[in-house]
Amino acid sequence: CRHLVEHQDCDLDAILQGSGVLPRQLENPAHRLTLEQELSLYTRIARLNSDPLLGLRTGARLSLPNYDMLGHAMMGAATVQEALQLLTEFAPLVSWASHSQLRSERRDGIDCKALFIYPTATDPAAATLEVESTFASLQTLFNDLAGEPVQFAGVEMVHCAGSQDLSPYHELFACPIAFGCERNALLIPLTLLAKRLPHPQPAYSGLFRELCRESMSALAEDRGLIATIKNLMRVQQGQPPTLAEIASHFNQSPRTLRRHLQARGTSYQLLLDEARFELARRYLTSTQLSVQAIARHLGYVDARSFRTAFKRWSGQTPSSFRSFAPIRPVESGNKPL
Repeated sequence: CRHLVEHQDCDLDAILQGSGVLPRQLENPAHRLTLEQELSLYTRIARLNSDPLLGLRTGARLSLPNYDMLGHAMMGAATVQEALQLLTEFAPLVSWASHSQLRSERRDGIDCKALFIYPTATDPAAATLEVESTFASLQTLFNDLAGEPVQFAGVEMVHCAGSQDLSPYHELFACPIAFGCERNALLIPLTLLAKRLPHPQPAYSGLFRELCRESMSALAEDRGLIATIKNLMRVQQGQPPTLAEIASHFNQSPRTLRRHLQARGTSYQLLLDEARFELARRYLTSTQLSVQAIARHLGYVDARSFRTAFKRWSGQTPSSFRSFAPIRPVESGNKPL
C-alpha cells in the first residue's frame, strides 16, 4: 500500500475499496487481517499497480525481523537446512493459506531441494505479485541468515516476463531465472543447505521454536471450526457436502455458518477449493487414477472443469503436476480419502 501511495500517487481509499480493511487497521502492527481481507487487498494492490518490479522490491525488503519469532528461531539454527525446515514447518505463521511443497531434484548435475510455491491468490496479477515477492523475500532471508549472498541453483516462475528489463532479477538472485514455466519453484543446492550458519544458538532457537508451536496451536484452535469442516469435506466421495448439510452438522442455519466463516476470513467455497486441492495432490502423487476418475471423486461434472480448477490453484495442469511428482504408493491401511 505504502509503495502505491507514495510512489504511484494512488489514493489509499481507492486501494482499500471493497477490501473491508480500514486505514487504522493498517496502522496497527498488532492487527491481523482476515484471509478474505488479505486476499482482497492483495488483489486490489496488484490491479492498481503500474510498477512491474513491485513484487521484487517488496520481497527484497522483507528481512529476518519481518519474520518475528520465526525469524528468531531461524537465526539460531545450525545450518541452512535447519532454517529451511523451520520455515516450512511454521509457514502458516507467515501466511496461513500458503501452499508449498519441498522435493528432491537434480538440476544441471546439481542435487537440490525444490521448493514449490502455490499462490493463494487466483487473480493472475495478484498471483504474480505473490510469487515474486515470496521468492525475493527468501533470497533476502537466506542472505541475512548466512551473513553473505547465497546462490540458488535456479528460479522458475509460471508467469511470463513480458518486455521489462530483467537485470534487477539477475542482480537479486544471481542464478538462472526462467519465466513461463509450468511451476513456481526455487531450487536450493544441497551444498547450500549443508552450509553452517555463523551464529548457531540451539537453546535460543529452541525457545523460539516452542513459541512458534504455541502460536501455531492458537491459530489452529481459532480455526477449529474450519478444520472440522475441511475434514467433513475430505471424507466425502463424489458430490461434496453442501453448505446446508455442513451447517446441520453444527446445528446451525446456513446463514449463521456463513457468518462464522466470514468472521474467520474464509467461505464455504474457499474451504471446498482447499480440500479439493489437497485431495487432488494426494490422488496425483499416491495413485494411478486417471484425471477423469480423480475429477469424478472430487465431485466435478467433467475432467475439463477439474483441469481448469487445478490450473488456477497450482499454475500447472494435473498431468504436469503428476510428472514432477513420481507416483508414491499409499501406505498400508490408508485410503486416498
